[in-house]
Amino acid sequence: MSFRDDINFLRGIAILAVIFYHFPTSLAPGGFAGVDVFFVISGFLMTKIVATGLENGSFRLIDFYINRCKRIIPALFFLCIFLFALGWYWLPNIEFKRLGYYLGYVILFISNIRLNKESNNYFAADSHDSWILHTWSLSVEWQFYLLLPLLLMAWFRFGRVMRPVFMLTVLAVASFALGYLYPLANSSSPFYLMPFRAWEMLCGGIVCYAAQNARLPDSVRRASALLGYALIVAAIAFMSPTMRWPGVMTLIPVVGTMLVLLARIESLPLFYRPEIRWIGLSSYSIYLWHWPVVVFLNYAEKLHSPAWLTGGVIVSLILGWLSWKYLEKPSQKFLTACSRPQFGLVLLCSVALIYTLSMLTRSDRLNAKDKPLIESITAEISNTNHQVNEKSFISHYGEGKLRAIIIGDSHAQSTATALAEAAGENSSVVGLINPGCPTLSRARSLQPSHKNCYDFNNSLEKMLTQYPPSVPVVIVNRSAHYIDERLVSFDNSVVEDSETEKRKFTQAFVEKLCSLSASHPVYLVKPMPEMPVNVPNTLARAIMTGKKPIDISASVAAYKKHNDFVLNAQEEAARQCNVKLLDPVPWLCTGDICTGSKDLKPLYQDDNHLSESGNKRLVPMFAQIFADEKK
Repeated sequence: MSFRDDINFLRGIAILAVIFYHFPTSLAPGGFAGVDVFFVISGFLMTKIVATGLENGSFRLIDFYINRCKRIIPALFFLCIFLFALGWYWLPNIEFKRLGYYLGYVILFISNIRLNKESNNYFAADSHDSWILHTWSLSVEWQFYLLLPLLLMAWFRFGRVMRPVFMLTVLAVASFALGYLYPLANSSSPFYLMPFRAWEMLCGGIVCYAAQNARLPDSVRRASALLGYALIVAAIAFMSPTMRWPGVMTLIPVVGTMLVLLARIESLPLFYRPEIRWIGLSSYSIYLWHWPVVVFLNYAEKLHSPAWLTGGVIVSLILGWLSWKYLEKPSQKFLTACSRPQFGLVLLCSVALIYTLSMLTRSDRLNAKDKPLIESITAEISNTNHQVNEKSFISHYGEGKLRAIIIGDSHAQSTATALAEAAGENSSVVGLINPGCPTLSRARSLQPSHKNCYDFNNSLEKMLTQYPPSVPVVIVNRSAHYIDERLVSFDNSVVEDSETEKRKFTQAFVEKLCSLSASHPVYLVKPMPEMPVNVPNTLARAIMTGKKPIDISASVAAYKKHNDFVLNAQEEAARQCNVKLLDPVPWLCTGDICTGSKDLKPLYQDDNHLSESGNKRLVPMFAQIFADEKK
């Protein structure tokens, strides 16, 4: 296939858009659409390769796959090795294990499936913690590469019921409809999974076939190219992550790329400028290496520094060029000189090495280099209550006489052992805990992973009949979170404005509290103070990047402001339902300051959940429950 400078230019636009989006420079708010441009280009080129080979009888499936491996795997292999070595030397062991765990999925080109399973939101702020997040698009493309030649071979060999352009169009429409009609609420599947993204690559295939018969006048071709570039630039400049993506708006960069490919205008002088040309040529390597630079700047808390962002963009471009010149090109030359058995051995050894390293980290046979202070800090991330049964939602703490029942979400989970310690020796506590599920009447969770919340809350009264009515019930929830993030709806109604949702929340909250207090004495814990940052990560990363770590804290004033409506709802429940309130602030705060860490010892496992170390500060608070029993 002849080299097309217009495609190389498109690659340059796409990679610059992605870079300027990931390094939040405000220059490309819709820069994520650059990935969609890449998808269309890939579909076009792969269809061209397969279709041309089939038509002239030279296509060999194994050669197609081998050539894809030569193009994609060498640079990806070196990235995996680099990240693994960096993780071993620099990352805390808990993060090194997570990185090693993911690398196994990366080298098998199924990282998109893993990321989707864990519901990692590509657009969320915490996505900047994932060193391999960007590999999802490589996995999508690879999965498409596996299926496309099989599809075209089947059409070519077993019957041509319709022209290939029509077949690809039908499949593209079906893929687009599948994603558009898929229930979107808090689901990442349409973004990450190949069946929902295939239509973009199929659109490239449609252009490939359409261009064979298109004989457009030069004026039409120029207008097509101009319109195509305008659509792509408009998408990059004006799209927003808040839009449904992929969705109807994704058609803008996709159609724009199709128009440019169809026009095949290669006479623009801009195409031949050296700096533009090498950005396009090294776009794959730039894509691979830019994201670890983004993550590093996030660790160093420099993602809001213009100087550091500028430096990050420059470093990414340099790393990409170096990778293209000294890794991609030499590797492809070496692999091309290999015989098939030699190539197969090199490929097998490369993939096996990365996957073996991944398995060693997963099985705790390989740990990161010891960093005592950092490890002691990050140990609090996993220092949490692991006894919650997510199937039955019933957990047990201690052995002996039942002294209390704790009900709630993950904040109940993070404080249950403190309640058990307050109950004393030869005592036990039962947990009726459903993480992500606030204790409310008539409330349905809008999170797909918590669809059982409604049934769980409806069953609480029945579950409590199994326990003596004298046993107190303790309720702990992160209530404000569910309204702030619009995570619940009431009576199957749509999510309304904030004030209406708060009013409905208060009604449902009071209703449930009154229902529970009819059978048991109820103690309601006021909201836990939340920190402005992830406590263990912030402390550890300060040390990792050469800063002087400072203990994390938050103000009581900020706590009251954030939880104002929740505190009012709890006071209302106390008045109407005869429940008693327990306040964690005196135990977690001193004066006007709430403590997130003390002498670099985190009290939280993240920014809002107490660790097993931190929750012990609440033992005296919970002890009030049992002091009341003696009165």
